[in-house]
Amino acid sequence: DDIEAAPEGATVMLRTHGVGPTVYDRARERGLEVIDTTCPFVARAQREAARLHKAGYQVLVLGEPEHPEAQAIREHTGGAADIVQCADDLVGRELKRRIAVVCQTTQRVETLQELVRYLIPRVSDLAIANTICDATTQRQEAALRMARGVDMVVVIGGRHSANTTRLAQICADAGKPTHHIETAEEVDCAWLAGVERVGVTAGAST
Repeated sequence: DDIEAAPEGATVMLRTHGVGPTVYDRARERGLEVIDTTCPFVARAQREAARLHKAGYQVLVLGEPEHPEAQAIREHTGGAADIVQCADDLVGRELKRRIAVVCQTTQRVETLQELVRYLIPRVSDLAIANTICDATTQRQEAALRMARGVDMVVVIGGRHSANTTRLAQICADAGKPTHHIETAEEVDCAWLAGVERVGVTAGAST
């Protein structure tokens, strides 16, 4: 959780969600060996945020404020970017005339579209970096198609996983009873009463 906690000369692995530039700097300063497993889609979002900030835009990160991926993207702007979850977060806030939007990779395209529709009449220069992961979008679309053809959905994955939680929300929004579980032991047979078809999907890291 903290680069300072690693012993001198240790090997550290940076997880898929990525980290801010200061973590790389401190790792080098402390002589740590770094294994960087940052997802290429996440790394692209970080680069786009840094580029647009350097170009003078007010950068908005479409994402979850407490999520480590969104926070790391923000850190690549020197902490200047604002993390917003939806267009409603901007109501009543003063915006610069030049705005850029970068996305946490697990966001829904529909949420990005809503944010863009809100911004278009309010700014004079709008730059959009659609950094939503293609695999995430495909998985969400597949989950929605599946949900429409079943009586109940089970989504398997980490309780705090952003992309898994979003899959469960999409299936629930389709009007189907949806259960987000981490282990088979959590399945309640009572869920199956009157159910003929069960759809099963899983988060990206499951």
